[in-house]
Amino acid sequence: MKHFALISLVAFIILMGTCWATNRFAPHLVPDSPSYTEYSFESAEAIATQIRTPGYPILVRFANGLASSNANQALVILHIALQAIAVGFFAIELAAWKFSTKTIIIASIAFAIGCTFWDHVNTIATDAPAMSLAAMIGIGVLRIWRTEWTPRLCIAIGVLTTLVIALRPAYLFLIPWLMLSVFIRPNIAISNRWILALSIGSIPILALFGWCTFRSITVDDFGILPFGHQNMAAVTTQLLDAEELENLPGRLGELGKEIADRRIELAAGDRAAADGLDLRPIADAVPRANSYTTIENRWDAMTYMVVIPAAEKVANRTLKVDDLAPGMQRVHQHQMLAELDRTIVRSYPVRYMRWIALAIRRGVWGSVADMLMHPIFFVATMGLVVAACVASIRFNEKQTADPVRKYTSNQAGLAALTWLAFSYWLFKIAFVSLTSPPIGRFSDAAAVWLPVWIAVTIVSRCCPKPQPIP
Repeated sequence: MKHFALISLVAFIILMGTCWATNRFAPHLVPDSPSYTEYSFESAEAIATQIRTPGYPILVRFANGLASSNANQALVILHIALQAIAVGFFAIELAAWKFSTKTIIIASIAFAIGCTFWDHVNTIATDAPAMSLAAMIGIGVLRIWRTEWTPRLCIAIGVLTTLVIALRPAYLFLIPWLMLSVFIRPNIAISNRWILALSIGSIPILALFGWCTFRSITVDDFGILPFGHQNMAAVTTQLLDAEELENLPGRLGELGKEIADRRIELAAGDRAAADGLDLRPIADAVPRANSYTTIENRWDAMTYMVVIPAAEKVANRTLKVDDLAPGMQRVHQHQMLAELDRTIVRSYPVRYMRWIALAIRRGVWGSVADMLMHPIFFVATMGLVVAACVASIRFNEKQTADPVRKYTSNQAGLAALTWLAFSYWLFKIAFVSLTSPPIGRFSDAAAVWLPVWIAVTIVSRCCPKPQPIP
């Protein structure tokens, strides 16, 4: 514990200084920020009709308590502190796996200044803190692979998973990923695998069910949030031609026609802003599902300028929601969009599956490209990796005659880290792709462990920890 506190403190000081020196210390507000900073806790209905889960708004309130005059600055410091704590846990875990000090230092640096932290540390939103907390869950998986299962560790990881989802529901993938990760843990009986997987997933599953039940009782909407299906509808409606949208059953046909008319009208009025939203009837709409880049480029415009206004208009006309509070209106509109998405997916499953496949491919490529084009990360981490390997080669040349020592790499630790890096990466990208294009801030957070794996693989092979021959 003493070493963990010391490493975390050193990481915090270095990260604070780095953020200060690179103009990443001043708070940065984005369009999503008000939905967190102006979150209403006035009543149960107010909480249940918000488009955000209460995790980050509670953190905002905590920051207000720490520094009411400069709460946003306090939030940035909290973001940095969470990342420093994650670095401390990671370094201690690598040391427990018997990696060399050189490997631990370089891997910790690769993790500490990854793309998501570097790009979003001062953003008043959930990207950076959720990534740091979710990384701690990944470190917990490494610990489970290394040690015996204990109820305390199981409860700690379960509670932390619940907190991450409460902070950012995009991390819902953690539940199946976590259960699978502990299920395939080596050297454990099949019967115990099921017990371990169900035990570690029970806390977040029960918490999620409790939250959805609370919303069902409060606003008659059994779901996590009245949010998300407008993002998905901005994708699914692009897979259909205007006539196909109009031919959807019941009131969905009315909503589909409104969406089709709005995207044509928007494109005709401002083609530069709409980016080709004019999707008039064509002979065959199927190839549209192959145009991933086009769908992603239109996504923002489709979400905020087409889908949401169309849902508001049709809901007001068909559901008679004018007399309802704004929050309840949002719930009804979101339920209509959820029905629209379900219908499109059931009616055109091949197009939707093709979209998911292309989105996963784009997310994988995008996260790798962002990592390679990230100057600070690439120079700092890969430069250190190369320097360590060169230094090790020169050092080993002088030690070849030493008959008392040999050099081995930690195969078990590297295998655990390999599972963590690649499964976490693909699970998160696949989950995001169900409803949204895996744009940079989604895919970069998914690839948080990839540069760490690269650094550990190279350094542990080139300059492994010396061990005496038994």
